[in-house]
Amino acid sequence: MKANDGYGVCKEDTKTLKYSIDLHTHTMYSGDSSTTVEEYLQGFSRAGLSLAAITDHLTIQGAVAIKGILGEKIVVGQEIRVKEGELIGLYLSERISPGLSGKVAAQAIHSQGGLVYIPHPGDKTRASMSQASLMTLINEGYVDVVEVGNSKLDRSSLSQEIVAEILETGAALASSSDAHVPEALGSSHTVVATLPSCADDLKRLLKDPETILVHNHFDPARKWRAKIVPSQLGSIRRATS
Repeated sequence: MKANDGYGVCKEDTKTLKYSIDLHTHTMYSGDSSTTVEEYLQGFSRAGLSLAAITDHLTIQGAVAIKGILGEKIVVGQEIRVKEGELIGLYLSERISPGLSGKVAAQAIHSQGGLVYIPHPGDKTRASMSQASLMTLINEGYVDVVEVGNSKLDRSSLSQEIVAEILETGAALASSSDAHVPEALGSSHTVVATLPSCADDLKRLLKDPETILVHNHFDPARKWRAKIVPSQLGSIRRATS
């Protein structure tokens, strides 16, 4: 994939490739996001995305609801708190329980035919997976995709050496927005030549040397509003304590 500056992401001209995809986004069903279904639909259209994964904390409810509207443009996912930090399951049909080990959660994702995606690894400001835990899971064959671009970060939390090591293992890389507000959808994204037809196809596309990872630091504050759905973060804390 095309990259520069040791970050693993770039802002190169994407005209030769057609499809922008964002594999880490949130809706109001996360509890820490206030983006309604209507706002998500508007943000998706405004960002010019061809495909997005909705990866709410603790639930796939929002992803299923929006997939019912946008169809194949939406990948059902879930961000999951595991003992080592956080990981994401993509192409899920069932919710994954929090509080598992990364290995067990990955097995549950793979049993559904999904992909294991590691978000913002090494970011010490969040419940992120350490580089050591990341490399252990990768070397044991449990990780499919590693996020090296995240709009909440102004630079990668992974060193150039770690990124090179990840690529040597056969895992794929991605850049995504981690959008918690509709304006952030697509602010960081990955550009691919064709749209994936399934989980294996997505992994293949992400490993294509022509795929482009686009990163922009964009993390606007969420406007305060009364919670639309009950926060589920308390359940995460209880499950991982």
